[in-house]
Amino acid sequence: MRDTDIHSANLAYRRRSLLIIAAIVVLASFALWQLDAWLTGIASQLAQDGDPQRTRRWLRGLLVALGLLPVAPLSLLARSLRRLAAAAQAEQRFPPRDWRTLRDVRVLRGAAALRWIGRVRRMAAVARVLAALCAAVAMAAFWYYR
Repeated sequence: MRDTDIHSANLAYRRRSLLIIAAIVVLASFALWQLDAWLTGIASQLAQDGDPQRTRRWLRGLLVALGLLPVAPLSLLARSLRRLAAAAQAEQRFPPRDWRTLRDVRVLRGAAALRWIGRVRRMAAVARVLAALCAAVAMAAFWYYR
């Protein structure tokens, strides 16, 4: 029988992560509620104003902001995934010893670890491309609604 290593979960990390996720959900819900109220007020104000240039500026600002919002989280995700892949590559195991996990996971070595490292690198590249795409969409909205 093959002896397998288990990378133990960090319970404090799990608790803190769940609290952070819950706080993000509450803040995002509040922000969406406020955005809906703000957009309702802006829509009626812009409809009564009748100035198409002002409406265009507001629309441009809103679309640019919505395009730029995911850029920072996606960039940070890509950075974190690149760090994970680099640490795993250096140790030739997945997950790396110093990496905290939310649950107990089996340690992979050899070809299986290299496959996971490749997957993590591809996910980092996808996150980087999505961040660039969001920035490009924001720039396109800024240019289109000038």
